[in-house]
Amino acid sequence: MISLYCVRADFGKYTKHFLDGDYIAIGWLPNDDLSPILTREELYPLYKKEYPQDTSNVVIGQQVGQIARFLLELKSGDYVITPAKDTEFIYYGVINENVYYYADDSDGCPYALLL
Repeated sequence: MISLYCVRADFGKYTKHFLDGDYIAIGWLPNDDLSPILTREELYPLYKKEYPQDTSNVVIGQQVGQIARFLLELKSGDYVITPAKDTEFIYYGVINENVYYYADDSDGCPYALLL
């Protein structure tokens, strides 16, 4: 089954980076390479370490869920939409391969979790 996901790019702030670099990304855990992560449960201690001020289990569960979907559920053939900044345009793409990688911010996008 093909799925559709929305990656907001900080409400379009980094959409141009996504289009130019041919990737999508999120930035929740910028200090951790998540390539060895296989389950959602493995993300909880990493999230709690990075965001100790978040004490609500509801908030933690929502944020970890976003990371887990990006890392563990997106797959080849799925569609992704992302809004453009300050316009009504929405860009879309198809995930060609489900290969997560950890990146630096050399292209100006501070997000480290890329597909």
